Amino acid sequence: MTSALRLLLLAVFCFHVLTGTRPASAATITRGGDAVMGCRFSISGQIEEGDADALRALLDQIGFTADYSPVGRRICLDSPGGGLREALAMADLIGERAYGTAVPAGAACESGCAVIFLAGRYRHPEAGGAHSNDRLLHPRGRLGFHAPSLLLGDRAYTRDEVDTAYAIALDSMAGVLRHRADMGTAIPDSLFLALLGTPPFEMTYVETVGQAAQWEIAVAPVAFPAGNAQQALSNLCWHVDSGLIDYTLRPPMQLLDFTFEEIDDRSLYALSNRTFRYEGSARCELRVYGDNGPVQMMGAATYTGGATDQTVRGWAFPYMLYPSETLISDLPVWIEGETAHLDAFFRAVQDPGSAGGGAGGFNNCRLASTSARVINVNEFVNLRAAPGLRAPIVGQVRLAERVQVPDTGRLVPLRDSQRGQTCLSICSAFAAEPQAQDLRRDAEGCIAENMLWYQVVAPDGNTGFVSRHFLAE
Repeated sequence: MTSALRLLLLAVFCFHVLTGTRPASAATITRGGDAVMGCRFSISGQIEEGDADALRALLDQIGFTADYSPVGRRICLDSPGGGLREALAMADLIGERAYGTAVPAGAACESGCAVIFLAGRYRHPEAGGAHSNDRLLHPRGRLGFHAPSLLLGDRAYTRDEVDTAYAIALDSMAGVLRHRADMGTAIPDSLFLALLGTPPFEMTYVETVGQAAQWEIAVAPVAFPAGNAQQALSNLCWHVDSGLIDYTLRPPMQLLDFTFEEIDDRSLYALSNRTFRYEGSARCELRVYGDNGPVQMMGAATYTGGATDQTVRGWAFPYMLYPSETLISDLPVWIEGETAHLDAFFRAVQDPGSAGGGAGGFNNCRLASTSARVINVNEFVNLRAAPGLRAPIVGQVRLAERVQVPDTGRLVPLRDSQRGQTCLSICSAFAAEPQAQDLRRDAEGCIAENMLWYQVVAPDGNTGFVSRHFLAE
């Protein structure tokens, strides 16, 4: 038999069609599971014929439930795989009932089990039938894919047997594609090609942050990083985008400059410069919350603007804050109740030097001159009809151009913001004690957050509001 023919006969998942045998063991399906990962059921062991019926019976006992959180509605997986047809039937059930999937610490989900894992999803009771991915890999778990295999003896095969094996090979891959189409399961083309391109005697494991992000696989629980916040937020923008469009990131990724409209000790709303898509004309908007817990999404990245003016959104997880090449096994595990990593991350974000640059020539919240130049932008700053980065745009002023500030004493706080009013008080205190380093840091933070605005007159005579962050003497 030729080597090509032998490879063809290996190209199906472990169906026992030609041997006519069936192992005595099957998967163990039980209630309960890893509490850290939020599991309600567990599936472990080899997947064999009848396991889908056993899973259906267990799900029927509970019935359809309307849970307002995916935590507690997941199925923990620890299996080397097995029959693909059975695995696909189980994946269909999980998709229909909208259960999440998880690979806990110390567990391995491989081959057909990985197909079951990809079916994990969450459907909010008020989402009108829409669902989102809910499939979690613990940093100390393993998730592996490979092309199908067939257990055959070492003998010669008839033409009919070869034709049968070839038909099964085609049907096995078609089954994965049918599941993706019928159930709406997110199996990116790049992941399908990686699966198909890995020989059955090898395994492609999800090993890096970049792989997990591109294939929309959440890695959790992962602690927030400390240190360079600009780098971390840039990583987040790129990773969510790579999953939405299915492309491989090539480190090092471009650093982005951010401005902040909202920021406190546990949340932020940040806007990047325009770098994404459509010849770099779209921008990344981040909402990050530190109090959602270790095994839920922490927020979202939204991409707006561009030539087609599209708006798309993807969920964000803490592991996406790390560099793309970081090994998943090296990520720090977030332990429930620990807050030191959150404190360090949000402190770094509020430091202007680590989150997109300083305020530029800052020595007082208020300008001393009625003439100011535009700073901290790539090309231009927008004039706004009112204080706030979401206020209507009424004009633009290019980088380094000068504007007139009719009333330098009138700093306007961000509209409808208690934080803005607090920042006015901080600036007044800093003006009275200019040597107080803690007040200086607080005042710089207010300016970096775009909490304080000036009404200015542009060179073309247009009047509007500009954040103090973009103005210098």
